[in-house]
Parts: sequence; structure tokens; C-alpha cells
Amino acid sequence: MKAFRFTSGYPLPNRGIRQIAAGTFTGFKTSDHPIFSIINRILLITFLLLISGCAAPSKEMVKETAVRPEVSDRARISEDYAVVLANSSDTYESLAEKYYGDRRLAYIIAEFNKNKSIVPDQDIVIPLKPANPGGLYPGRYQTVTVLCYHQFSKKKTSTKISISEEMFDQQMAYLKQNGYNVISLNTLYNFINYKRRPPKNSVVITIDDGWKTAMTIAAPLLKKYGFKATLFVYTALIKTKPNNVTLCWDEIKEMIDEGVIEVQSHTVSHADLTKITKESLERELEESQRVIKENLGINATSLAYPYGNFNTEVVEKLKKFGYESGFTVIKGSNPFFTNNFSLNRSMIFNSDDIDDFTQSLQTFRQE
Repeated sequence: MKAFRFTSGYPLPNRGIRQIAAGTFTGFKTSDHPIFSIINRILLITFLLLISGCAAPSKEMVKETAVRPEVSDRARISEDYAVVLANSSDTYESLAEKYYGDRRLAYIIAEFNKNKSIVPDQDIVIPLKPANPGGLYPGRYQTVTVLCYHQFSKKKTSTKISISEEMFDQQMAYLKQNGYNVISLNTLYNFINYKRRPPKNSVVITIDDGWKTAMTIAAPLLKKYGFKATLFVYTALIKTKPNNVTLCWDEIKEMIDEGVIEVQSHTVSHADLTKITKESLERELEESQRVIKENLGINATSLAYPYGNFNTEVVEKLKKFGYESGFTVIKGSNPFFTNNFSLNRSMIFNSDDIDDFTQSLQTFRQE
């Protein structure tokens, strides 16, 4: 079976949403994406045209399972909105906790109210129903960039995939200072599965393999900026006792407890999954899940393909073992209609030029 470096979800400026809606875009099969099991093509076309500026408002709303607090003297609640007369203790986070049950959804209320500061006796409008989960706007649509790191070093080296501590610090500072939102895989999945859009300017940070420098260099800087990364480990690399080269399971647990990483699978041995037997393929997928579960108590449902390679057989095996997504190393950002098993990731290489990094940060595309 011929391997392919997946075509789904790739740069679409010359094709775009309208061809997807019409079923003429050949980058991937629309039947492969969850949205098309829910909404038929006619409804999707109508929805896209409305969002593109014909009739629909540009305001976003949250899921229908929003918490419904009791009506108070300062809150007026309808089916679609709550209008709250703010007091001195209100913040977007506290309102998101009260009305959505999740402080992390504060961005929805903030953006709906044009990010203005909350002052006492001011009306704050809180949307209670979902809209625009795909992040579609007139003339453009939202995407999420997934950054891919491997190794880190104290000083710059000749190793292409080893990022110096100084440069990683600069890159994280750039994200923080320029309003980028580092989101979790779960938030990305809600977007890809057409449930809820993430904050604007969202990125995901991933680190592959399981080298020691993920803890000694990357983790302290992630903590410094309040960011969280996903560590894709190939389990044969992870040791039972501390050493100077690779991570051990206890060190990974420590980073999880500190809130700087979450963990997913990068197979057992980092083998090219398109070049091994069916039996070996199943072992790579199943055993890595088992080992991660035994050592961390985590159910791995995402896989980073070694070398970025996969084919239809690999995807079918992923589904068999309960994986919900697969990540490649093809540069590009991810709109909501990206196939779950061919998610784009932009590899970050050793460079002294911050512009090389910023060029990877694409959070909107023009239609």
C-alpha cells in the first residue's frame, strides 16, 4: 500500500470553503469529517453563506449545555442570552464560571462584548447558545497552528531540530506579548469536530519523543509564560530511572502535576508505520497506549506519526484502537474542516531569526 503525506486540510487559498461545501474540493473526502455525518450538504452551504456575511450576525455563542443560574435582580435571562448588570467583583472569568461552568471560556464573553473592561453598573451580554463553531467570518476563516519541537539545548548547536534555550524563550515571549492563546488538544478537538471555536490567535505547542531537555529547558520556560504543551512520547525511549539523556516516567508525572504538559502517543519505537508489517503496526499502536496507561494513568487517543508518514491502513488501525486523531509534520495551520487523522504541524528548527518562527503562526486564512 502506497504511503502518502496526506492531502487533507492543506493550504486552501485558491479553493476554500465554497468548494468544500459544493463537494468539488478533492483535498479530502467530506464523508471523512464528523460534520458531514450531522449536517447535509445543503444545510452546510446555507450556513457558510450566512456566516460569510449575507445575514448572520458575527457574534459567537457557547454550547447549549451552559449552566443556567437562578435569575437575580441584576440578571435578565432569555433562551439565547443573559444580560448581567456588572458589579465590582465581576470579571469575564467569574462570569464564564457562573454561566458556562468553565473559566477558560471567558474569551467568548469578552469577545462578544468587544473586550471592553468591565465596570460596575455596565450591562454585560452573555451568549447562551452555540454559533459559528467553525470560526467563519466574512472573507476569512479561523485556523489553529500546531507547533512541533523535538530537542532543546543550552546554547545553539548544529543540530537542526535542537532549539537553544535563548531562542525558545524568545519564541514563547513572542506568543505572550503578541496575544497568542496556547490551547490544549481538547480545545483543538472541539474546533476540528465542529463543537466550539477556540479563542482567536490560538496555537498548540507539541514536543516529540521524550528527551531530557523537555524537562530541563522547555518546562521551566513553559511555566514562566503560563503555557502548556503536549508531549508525544515513544515509549521505548522513556526509562524507569532518571538519566542524563531521556525522560523517565516519574519525571513526566512531575511535569503533568505541574500543569506544563499533557501526554499522548508517538508509538513504541518510532518506526515508520507505513513500512512495517500489520502485526508490528498493531503492536506499535496498542502497546504504546498500554504502557502510557500503566505508567501515567492516561488514555492516549492521539498519535504523532513518526516521520509524519501514514496511509489508509494506518488510519484504519488507529480507529480500531480508539485513537481519535493523528498529527503529521507537514507545515500548515488547521481550519475546522481538517481531517482528524491528518492534522498539520509546523516543525520549528534551529534558527537565530525570530521571523522564521513568526512565519509559522497562521491563525486566519483569507477566502
